[in-house]
Amino acid sequence: MYQYSPEDSEFLVERVDQFEKQLNRHLSGDLDEAKFRSLRLRNGLYMELHAHMLRVAIPYGTLNSIQLRALADVADKYDRGFGHFTTRQNIQFNWIELPEIANLLRELSSVGLHAIQTSGKATRNITADPLSGLTEGEIEDARPYCELIRRWFNLHPEFSWLPGKFKIAINGAKLDETALKIHDLGLRLVRSDEGEIGFSVFVGGGLGAAAMVGAETASFIPVEDILSYLESVMRIYNLKGRRDHQKRLRIKFLVRELGAVEFSRLVYEDWLQTKDDPELKLNLIELEGLKKDFELPIKPLPQAKFIDKVDFNYSIWKKNNVRSHKISGYSIVNVSLTKLGAAPGDASSEQMRILADLADKYSETELRTTKRQTIVFPHVRKDQVFDLWQSLEKYELASPHQGTLAQIVACPGGDYCDLAKAVSIPIATRVQKRFDDMNKLLDIGDLNINISGCENSCAHHHVADIGLLGMQKNGEEYYQITIAGETLHETIIGKKLGPSVSGENVVDAVEEIVNVYLDNREEEERFTDVFKRIGINPYKEKVYE
Repeated sequence: MYQYSPEDSEFLVERVDQFEKQLNRHLSGDLDEAKFRSLRLRNGLYMELHAHMLRVAIPYGTLNSIQLRALADVADKYDRGFGHFTTRQNIQFNWIELPEIANLLRELSSVGLHAIQTSGKATRNITADPLSGLTEGEIEDARPYCELIRRWFNLHPEFSWLPGKFKIAINGAKLDETALKIHDLGLRLVRSDEGEIGFSVFVGGGLGAAAMVGAETASFIPVEDILSYLESVMRIYNLKGRRDHQKRLRIKFLVRELGAVEFSRLVYEDWLQTKDDPELKLNLIELEGLKKDFELPIKPLPQAKFIDKVDFNYSIWKKNNVRSHKISGYSIVNVSLTKLGAAPGDASSEQMRILADLADKYSETELRTTKRQTIVFPHVRKDQVFDLWQSLEKYELASPHQGTLAQIVACPGGDYCDLAKAVSIPIATRVQKRFDDMNKLLDIGDLNINISGCENSCAHHHVADIGLLGMQKNGEEYYQITIAGETLHETIIGKKLGPSVSGENVVDAVEEIVNVYLDNREEEERFTDVFKRIGINPYKEKVYE
């Protein structure tokens, strides 16, 4: 598992020291809130409804057990004993006292964690498939490329003050666990007919009030040319992006305004001027070194007869939470953090320490975070999966809901966020209570519900089978419903069902939508397959009759 270099670690300490000086200036009254705001945001610190919130980066969603214990310590020492894993693979702490932030960041830097550019108008933490390097059919593990691109663009002097925030995702697997086309910039590893590795590039995706799917601006960019091409994309954005309209800052609006063809032409013309610059060629020797750093810590196990345990609860959990590993003798185990009445993605400090201990015992000290707010144990021996389940069960971490309707993704909503128009957690709880029969959940199958408390779409409601968007009407909470969104197989923005539904009636509406799906489903059809076949009207008729 890759670890930051000594130079990286030294930089993190220096960055904390610099920020602490500015923080002290602010606390003493020498730096006003307006000027301090951009500094705190670029160090991951928000002002939320009740207190400051700190977002900590988890690069490409990969953690080790030492880092997870450090996050547990932060939760106890600086928060209220818990953290919130987000849909972009990071973790947030919601009750941070401003004078303590430098000490907190210094403790994180000691284990290679930071909050640099987890907010602000700059390149954010780069996300990757949480199963990178683990599955069959992958072009290549995306994480070495994530790390090289992070090194290049973090604090890049030309792109440190972009018109808006800039999110990047990279994927090399068959399925798109990263949702790369809803990012400002998405890179898909591809192989040419000649066997050369490169990238197809998608620009201008994003959710929020105006959800858009990224346009393909290049079908194949050789690996060694990717830095110069990305610089050209960001340079055109930096030069032509809107800075005069708060709701038109993102690159998606520039791509829409110019049109994908014209935007691609401008990027290509700029790229021709720089692509042969040796300083902008990706360092292939460094890349090969990084690939070794990211090599899996396991080797195939000898073939042996393995008889799985017979236990009803274990069988259900295994069906929903365990996936095949490309290395023989191993499995990938997903741990759901779904708990009735709590925000999806929340984990207590005690749970973090338990997961860290179990990762040491069962997963080569490694864990991964996902956009569905779960924790992955990437390297579990097949003959130890049952033992791991028993330990998870003992600590109430063996939720079997992964891959079912009850594994809801939700932002903290109106309970924590000052931007939220409506609550998310109570709606998630009510949906889970309505669908609390495991046999029913297994019959429904893999159907996902995402709930966002406002139009910023932190819970990615636009790309869920059923998406709920909180809003206000005459001082009351309502929810706009979208259906049949998707990113895993193809990227589709969900269709708006109709008028928003009151908070009182929204769970009934969800049940009606599920029933229409079940009534019309043919063998093994997914929710989106049924929608494509029968259209939106049957759902409308049931919800609004």
